Amino acid sequence: MALAGAALACFIPEGVLAAAKASPEAKQEQNQPAGRLMIVRSANLGSAVVGVEIDGKQTARINFGGSYDAPLPAGHHVITVTPIPNREHAQPNKTQLDVQPGRTYKFTAARSDVAIVLR
Repeated sequence: MALAGAALACFIPEGVLAAAKASPEAKQEQNQPAGRLMIVRSANLGSAVVGVEIDGKQTARINFGGSYDAPLPAGHHVITVTPIPNREHAQPNKTQLDVQPGRTYKFTAARSDVAIVLR
């Protein structure tokens, strides 16, 4: 039986399995029109990694030379950035963003005193 189950699993498209595992919120977000969020990490941040949260959910960690580029559902969002590690105990910096369908929002994560901000 296990062998038959494994054989059937080979014939199920990967997209079908991913859709079956997706949460109701993820399915709802896929149906909404989206904008695009791009965050480029400033080179002068040294070894700090930029932690990115969107609406309170950790979304990305941007290393030296890296960036973040992904669709973002239309509507109001809160983008939070923090340095990792946060040795100087910088407060997270929050940016409010009202995303319009089809628009691209580009920010640079840069240092402001001990904090990281989006410009």
